[in-house]
Amino acid sequence: MLNEEKVILMTRMAAFIDREGKKNDAINSYFKSDYIGLNVIKSVISATIVFVIFVGTYVLYDFEKVLADVYNTDNLLNTGRRLLIYYLLLVGVYSLISYVVYSYRYSKMRKSMKGYYGDLKRLARMYEKER
Repeated sequence: MLNEEKVILMTRMAAFIDREGKKNDAINSYFKSDYIGLNVIKSVISATIVFVIFVGTYVLYDFEKVLADVYNTDNLLNTGRRLLIYYLLLVGVYSLISYVVYSYRYSKMRKSMKGYYGDLKRLARMYEKER
């Protein structure tokens, strides 16, 4: 005889696995600090690549001014300092946003997995009750 409550619970658990389970398993395989740190490092690398692309585009667009700056050493140092400040600002803001986003994702995953594990325990208790 089928227990209706058990069927509903197993259906809900199977739907969870299909919807979120694979993604959550990938996140759940890390500690929180490792998951956030890895993704912040990825963000720093991507921000660096974006910055290099922007600077390269600017150099190609205004090549004459860049060559004039190369001959003027004082202006070149100021330009280098300004670029360094822009780079650090971009990486800092991007890292902060990444930290917040990935912290939220990890917390959300832990909350949903906690519910799933609770359902597993309840299902195990139902089976124990039947024996």
